Amino acid sequence: MTLEDYIKKGVSPYHVVANTKRWLKREQFVELKLGEEWELDRGQGYYVSPYESVIFAFRPGDENVRIGAGHTDQPMLKVKPHPTINREGNLVVNVESYGGMILNTWFDRPLVLAGKLALKSEEVFSPHIVLYDSKEPVAVIPSLAIHMNREVNSKNELKVQQHLLPLIGLNEGDFKEGDDPLLNYIAEKVDVDVEDILDYDLYFYNPTAPTKVGVNKELLVSPRLDNLSSCYALINGIIEENTDRTTVVALFDNEEIGSRSKQGADSTLFLEVMTRLMNSMNACLITPELTLDKLSRTGFIMSVDVAHAYHPNYRDKSDITTKTRLGEGVVLKTSGNQRYNSDAKSNAVVMQLCEEYGVRYQRQINHSDIAGGSTLGPIMSTFVPIPGVDVGVGVLAMHSSMETCSIQDLKALEEMIIAFFKE
Repeated sequence: MTLEDYIKKGVSPYHVVANTKRWLKREQFVELKLGEEWELDRGQGYYVSPYESVIFAFRPGDENVRIGAGHTDQPMLKVKPHPTINREGNLVVNVESYGGMILNTWFDRPLVLAGKLALKSEEVFSPHIVLYDSKEPVAVIPSLAIHMNREVNSKNELKVQQHLLPLIGLNEGDFKEGDDPLLNYIAEKVDVDVEDILDYDLYFYNPTAPTKVGVNKELLVSPRLDNLSSCYALINGIIEENTDRTTVVALFDNEEIGSRSKQGADSTLFLEVMTRLMNSMNACLITPELTLDKLSRTGFIMSVDVAHAYHPNYRDKSDITTKTRLGEGVVLKTSGNQRYNSDAKSNAVVMQLCEEYGVRYQRQINHSDIAGGSTLGPIMSTFVPIPGVDVGVGVLAMHSSMETCSIQDLKALEEMIIAFFKE
């Protein structure tokens, strides 16, 4: 599978996980369940998906545990309950922002709808879950003409509740409550009665395909580079590299809103899965007693997420000496206030790893007066105190509906992760 295919199919966190499962199955990885006993073989690939938007893949090996982490979610517009509003015959959808969006990048684009539906079932505590993707554009958010907003290029405060309601069509008269046009459309597409749709997690997404640009086609412009570029490199790495090491890939949800959920990194889920894995490896005699105490000494976490690249039109936004440039390699992220997991010792590990395998890398630290975002690494280390680093590819327009990165940097990231799992 190519990165471009992975991005095209990863239109919601649920679709990212479903697509990742299909990929792993094709590569002979075996699905496990948390509620069942795990019979493990050394070197065999396995995966477990406790929730629809999170997945762990692993290969049991020796006591040296290599853990790579990424996240499946991205900033998008989330549909609210009772979604459709009729405004003088214009049907718009009530939405809220999910994550830190660059709002103006969502205007004047065909938008597609995807996510999951929770349908009626015979078991009250087990509603029927269906993944949904309209595939075809169903909405647009038109800009206001410049003639009606002369300050659009100098002063343009945007509010999601007022300015970013997607337009899904036209209607000549009022519709009755309970006869919602958007839900009727969805019900027809999935062939269910609209009354059977109890609830949903639905998002509008940008369907634009990843595109190579530049006079030498060295740049990739794409939606969802944050963080499907990392998820792809991690899954590709655990598939490609089967070594003596115990390798683990953890893809969490809800990183963009703080990770505080049952499927997020800021929960006991990571600790639970790692404990289960170690106990099963011990029971199957793959390792001697591999404990959390030993894991803290033999394990290493690589938190993989995109990084801020130097912007040629906003030069004062980068650090004055440490410039992170597109095309100059994998980014090793550092933060004095521990927004990233890296410290001097763990940085040195990755630097030596890159030098040994010929992987180009560079450093990144934020401008002293501009706070950067946080990542999965520090959160995971609070539950399982393992040393680690934060790495990724540099991007421009992070959290835009279209982001830009270097194709060479993407290749370097894949090479580094394979080396990390191997060494």
